[in-house]
Amino acid sequence: MTTADESVRMALDRVIEFGEPITRLAVNTDIAADPLLEVHGHRGRAVVHANTGVRYEGEHRIDWRPATDNLAGFSRPDGLQVRVDGKDVLIRTTGDTGEWRTLSGHTTPITAVTTCPTPGGPLVVSASVGGTIRLWDPRSGEQLRIGAPGGRVDHVVSIVGPDGRPRIVSGDDDGNVQIWNPRLPPVPRIGPVSTRGFSDRVAQEDLLDRGTLVEALRDVLRPGDDDGPTVITVEGAWGSGKSTLLELVKNRLPTPPTATRPRRRFTVSQADRMLYRPPAGTEPPEQKPTKIKPMIHPLVVSFNPWRHQSSEQVWAGLAKAVTEAAESAIMPHQNNRERYWFARNAGRVDRRHLQRQLWRRIFSPLLSFAGLGFGLSVLGALTKINLGWAWWATAGLAAAGVVHTGLRYLFGKASAFLPGELFAGPVVSNAFSATTTDSLIRDPYYNARSGYLYLVQHDIRALLRDLETHRHRLILLIDDLDRCTPRTTAQVFEAINVFLSDDFPATRFVLGLDTAVVASHVDHAYKELADAKIVTHPDDPSPGWTFLRKLVQLPVRLPRTTEDNVDRILLAQLGPVHREEPHADAEVPVEPVITAEAAVIPGTATVEQVVVAIEQHAEVREHLRHRLKAQPEQSVREEKRLLNVWQFYLRVLVSEDVRQASHLVAVAEIATRWPAYLHRLRGGWQELADALDDDVQWGATIARLGFTYSDRKAAVNLRDLLRDCDAQAVARLATRLF
Repeated sequence: MTTADESVRMALDRVIEFGEPITRLAVNTDIAADPLLEVHGHRGRAVVHANTGVRYEGEHRIDWRPATDNLAGFSRPDGLQVRVDGKDVLIRTTGDTGEWRTLSGHTTPITAVTTCPTPGGPLVVSASVGGTIRLWDPRSGEQLRIGAPGGRVDHVVSIVGPDGRPRIVSGDDDGNVQIWNPRLPPVPRIGPVSTRGFSDRVAQEDLLDRGTLVEALRDVLRPGDDDGPTVITVEGAWGSGKSTLLELVKNRLPTPPTATRPRRRFTVSQADRMLYRPPAGTEPPEQKPTKIKPMIHPLVVSFNPWRHQSSEQVWAGLAKAVTEAAESAIMPHQNNRERYWFARNAGRVDRRHLQRQLWRRIFSPLLSFAGLGFGLSVLGALTKINLGWAWWATAGLAAAGVVHTGLRYLFGKASAFLPGELFAGPVVSNAFSATTTDSLIRDPYYNARSGYLYLVQHDIRALLRDLETHRHRLILLIDDLDRCTPRTTAQVFEAINVFLSDDFPATRFVLGLDTAVVASHVDHAYKELADAKIVTHPDDPSPGWTFLRKLVQLPVRLPRTTEDNVDRILLAQLGPVHREEPHADAEVPVEPVITAEAAVIPGTATVEQVVVAIEQHAEVREHLRHRLKAQPEQSVREEKRLLNVWQFYLRVLVSEDVRQASHLVAVAEIATRWPAYLHRLRGGWQELADALDDDVQWGATIARLGFTYSDRKAAVNLRDLLRDCDAQAVARLATRLF
């Protein structure tokens, strides 16, 4: 087993003996799976396969990357700067404020330095006179690995091994080339963006950590014998998660179906008796005698009023939502449902007319043939034609017709002979019905005169009483009230007031709304009231706020979405960030020493390279996280919009480049935060990037692009965004896309 010191030691894959001191070492990665090493000495040059040690005999390759021997330092495109100061390595990254950081560990002067690519960013490799190789993390300054060739090392370079993991190649004065395995995770291949965007549908999980709020609302809404608040509002701005919260509350208040036995089919004879004498009400559910009072079950119904415009449409939609929920709760079986609705509708239609039509429809066609046979028999008797068989045929048809009619009456399904609307829900009075209503459904004059709203309210009231009989209590969740027109908003409140009257069974309401918008709607809807100012509460700015104060017993204000929620939202929408998994420590093997002339060498098993979706790359995710947290107003809906724009333009660019994807985050933010200014910014992106650090030039550029004094806040925020990223790269992308 490895010791504590060995756990950070590099493993020596192989040693290639060159036979003379090495003066130059270079690597060629034209073919990523087959890197080549070019080794120079005083007497000659050799090219070998880095992963096998076999001499290369193929075509000449051009692009050779030499080992770094410039100890004065070098800079990378990603902003990492490295230089050597005796025994120490000095580094500076883009996040450093001009100060060089020191990496100390070598006890002898450093002779070579380079970088090693990894999924989380480049690492720094240094070698010394004393014969040690050290691997550093430039972000933390931590020494990660150490190798000990034993002699002076003058050349180091990095490659990717056959298993996808980084390797470090060193060359010394003794003519040995060592291939070191620092046992780091394999370098993943960056794949294209996998997400296709997000809709505005209600989330099925709690992304904003509002579980305690959901549980509290569930406890308040759970039916009981004691009275609780009747009207509750869930208040929040656009995109604050009101709809999701209401859906989570609904899921926490399930409605168990009533334990009713399925009835036999509803027959014509039962319908005939019901038309002759309609029942007084529905039968209560069967309950065994017990000392424990039966529990009241919640019946939660969701209703979106913004889909409706007129008062009739609001009540029709409300009746439909309540009816569908009630059917599932107290009428789970089809036969029970047909019996219930026919019994309810029998009191509304013209029963005598419908009864006559029912008898006509169950009349067997065989009786018609029997009548025809009787006529033929009479005609034969008058003309003295011998048609004795006709009398027998007539009698047979008549008997069969009577039996057939009787069977239809006793066992036929009523819905097969009467309009289906009578069995599917409350029928609409002909005065208000569409042309699709069956002509058999006729109501007495007084029902049509009662008015549509009265009839619908009567239907809902009767249905609520039946629910109460079955120990169910209605809870109405009304969402998106702030999306409605002022008139529709007022009509919904009028409907709630009808429910709250003493004539209706107990009903509870939970309203999802933006109070400022809804109060404005109420002000607009009732602006003609002469006493509006008189009824206004002294603490309210307008009558609309006073109206809400009088209607609502429990206002629940949603907490603001904060930057603390960003990580959870990104995890749910984009999946986990790809992290480097530490390579399992094992015995540090040393491969047999081989020479540059070797023809055969034991192979190394390859490992399938990891493919990481670009949105799960750590650097890209950090840019998304940083910019989402920097938003002035946190909103799940706005975060979805930014991610949608980002992934869309990443597809347009057909890009798998991590840095380009990171720059594109700022472009997507500009498109979603300032859509009203995009037409002004078109053609001026490069000028903005060039003027970023000059106040006078920035002001002149903004003015030329059409920004006025009223747009100064947008201009300041845009400048802050560009300062927080690579403005030149963002400007190039924005010019290309917009």
